[in-house]
Amino acid sequence: MMKYPRWLFVFSLTITWSVMPVTPSALQATPVAKPNQFALGWQAYEEGRFADACRIWQRLADEGMVSAQVNLGVMYDSGTGVSEDPTAAVKWYHAAAIRGDRGAQYNLGVMYGTGRGVTQDMIQAAAWHHKAAEQGFADAQYTLGSMYAAGTGVTENRDRAIDWLQKSARSYLENGNGEKASTAVDTFENLAPEHPLVEELRAQIRLSESKSAFHPAPAGLPGASTGTAWPLASGYVVTNDHVVAGSNDVTLINRLGQELAAQVVLRDQTSDIALLEVRDANRLPPALPLAKAPLRMGSRVFTLGFPRLDLMGSSPKLSEGVISGINGPLDDPGSYQTTVPIQPGNSGGPLLNMNGEVVGVVKSMLGVRDERQGSIYLLPNTSCALKIKCVRDLLDLLPTQDPALTILPNHLGNLETLAARIQSSVLIVVAR
Repeated sequence: MMKYPRWLFVFSLTITWSVMPVTPSALQATPVAKPNQFALGWQAYEEGRFADACRIWQRLADEGMVSAQVNLGVMYDSGTGVSEDPTAAVKWYHAAAIRGDRGAQYNLGVMYGTGRGVTQDMIQAAAWHHKAAEQGFADAQYTLGSMYAAGTGVTENRDRAIDWLQKSARSYLENGNGEKASTAVDTFENLAPEHPLVEELRAQIRLSESKSAFHPAPAGLPGASTGTAWPLASGYVVTNDHVVAGSNDVTLINRLGQELAAQVVLRDQTSDIALLEVRDANRLPPALPLAKAPLRMGSRVFTLGFPRLDLMGSSPKLSEGVISGINGPLDDPGSYQTTVPIQPGNSGGPLLNMNGEVVGVVKSMLGVRDERQGSIYLLPNTSCALKIKCVRDLLDLLPTQDPALTILPNHLGNLETLAARIQSSVLIVVAR
């Protein structure tokens, strides 16, 4: 029988029951109110003073703190510090789940699936797992894939089962959990033994286990220009022209350290945009959706990219800010001015809105040159991004390729959720 883990907010406590043969990792959270009181509850829990922890979290849960509601639900679920009461557990899981907490949504799906504290209802179980899975919750993705494979709570659908199982494997890998990823791939392989993604995922697991992910050092990139790129259509990625200008050897590196040879197929030197082609489109991560509406001043934006590989390493880094000017330097209508802090290496990266849509391409920091000394003074909290229309105009000139590349969904989310969804779709560019 499989085991479902229950999720407790903050730090590394988990409580497991019967339905999923994998060990859950910790869920981190930022309490929405009175963090000192919440921490006191956690301290009491770790010291074994469960009644005190329950008393503190009960008060905070009554006041609407989501993290306290989740933890209180787990305590009632397990009978830790209180009499075991699955009905009360369901109450607190539901309170947090309807406010969008993915861990609570997963826990509530478990309760409906096992009939603890509520009448067993596999349709409701699937619905709550689906909500958590859409937010990138790996265990929910795995469970939902298994449910589609078996036709439990949903109409049996092999394609959807495959989709959620491969997503769960990738999510587990992003969380650094190769064991769970292997479990997901085993289930996937039993369902579709000859599917090409099976071997690809196993290769990624082996790569993760060997810890051979790419970590470039300055000495390994003599004379190379580095930047950021991202897929926007089947076989094509976009970056800044100045990153690849004059280069005959362009390599893209994904988050697992795999190298993809690329070549420039279209460029706009005036706008500083270059489109690169990758021969094997299936090796690209999902494309990012392009925004259709322009932004207004004050709109919140962020970027993911690879600044200063020599100092910050090869994992993607996030910076956020707002649109500080709807026109760029010298009132350029083709670009935005932003407060997003960037560094060398961010060039070519996507500038995204809070729906996870690309609104522009990160181009440059802004500064003032001292003509006498030749030095440049960088303006604080000031950067420039090309508006997405520049990319759309170039994309219209390219032939459509098959198969079409998967495009990530575009819907509103908090920054943490958006970063988790998008980070695998940004690539390092190395141009020699």
